[in-house]
Amino acid sequence: MSKKRKKICITINSLGPGGAEKQCLLLAKALSPYHSVTVVILNPGPLYRPRLTFIEEEQLNHVYLAKNPLKRPFGLMRFLKRQQIDIIFSFLPTDTLLSSICGKLAGVPLVFGGIRNSYMANAKFIALKLVNNYLLNYTIANNFAAYRSAIDFGFKKKVFVISNGIDIRPYVERKHVGVGPVHIISLGRLVPQKEYATALKCIAHLKGILDEGYSFTYTIVGQGPEKEKIMTDIKARELENQVKVVTDASDIYGMLDDSDVYLCTSSFEGVSNAIMEAMNCALPLVATDAGDNARLVLHQKNGFITPIHDAIALANFLKKLIQSPELRIQMGNASHTHLAKNFSFATFQKKYLKLIENSSSIQTRNGEVHYGETNVS
Repeated sequence: MSKKRKKICITINSLGPGGAEKQCLLLAKALSPYHSVTVVILNPGPLYRPRLTFIEEEQLNHVYLAKNPLKRPFGLMRFLKRQQIDIIFSFLPTDTLLSSICGKLAGVPLVFGGIRNSYMANAKFIALKLVNNYLLNYTIANNFAAYRSAIDFGFKKKVFVISNGIDIRPYVERKHVGVGPVHIISLGRLVPQKEYATALKCIAHLKGILDEGYSFTYTIVGQGPEKEKIMTDIKARELENQVKVVTDASDIYGMLDDSDVYLCTSSFEGVSNAIMEAMNCALPLVATDAGDNARLVLHQKNGFITPIHDAIALANFLKKLIQSPELRIQMGNASHTHLAKNFSFATFQKKYLKLIENSSSIQTRNGEVHYGETNVS
């Protein structure tokens, strides 16, 4: 590792429940033993309590910018200058735009923007392209789908991928339970991109094709504006006995441990933190081919990948897992192994530390970062 401690600023819009917020704090945890790190939070809300708990437990340095949006740029520039920040990492469009401008004006030597979705509003993509091409040193995508979209949209080739990381839980092999329903679960915000309409269409079809003697439940865990629409769809499809929606979950891993199969029906994704959490609990997966899902879900190894919106294919693969406890255990074991090997916190930490240590010799090629002829991995 580099002997010189860098002064690093990591920006995020808020301490909300999203995956970017989670990865922002994980990066702060990864870098803090080796560098002087401060998390700069643009907005005081929304505040997801587990994020604040994580900050307190890990003793992460953090500051909030002013509530008045007009004062935030000046507050950020003052912070960057006073702390003599060497590097900025940003995660989402809003904080990337602010960091790129303030970082330039404050004379920060190295500013990394972030892109986490392959689909976003055209105005956001245009703004991110402009700051990537003219203000940022580099843009870090957390998935190859977003990287490809950025290059296709006209980003200069200063974009590369570092995938999300996760603290790996101790492996506990799931035991075959032959009595009672198989529990299917989905985690995620109740928003259109998660395609819960497709999920419920899939569940309704599954209910009709499942062989006699088998049963299941389906739990949706999340909050968001689509809740009433989802509840109406559940009632319209007469799925009240099979489906429930949980909006106040306090123990996500506990709910995953009590489940048997993970279902993802998203129309677009980055690297899904929810899928990674399911893999961390040794769950088999059924997912649409959105974002980098196919890098997490290796088809027919630790689960199944289907085309986006294909409710029938999703239902057929769920049926296969419901009716084969042995396959569930086999694929669940493969999920945990794949996660631990390729997406661990240690791997995530190593890649960012190497990036910082070799920041003067960064080269990008096909979405990967190199230092001379040496690959980051």
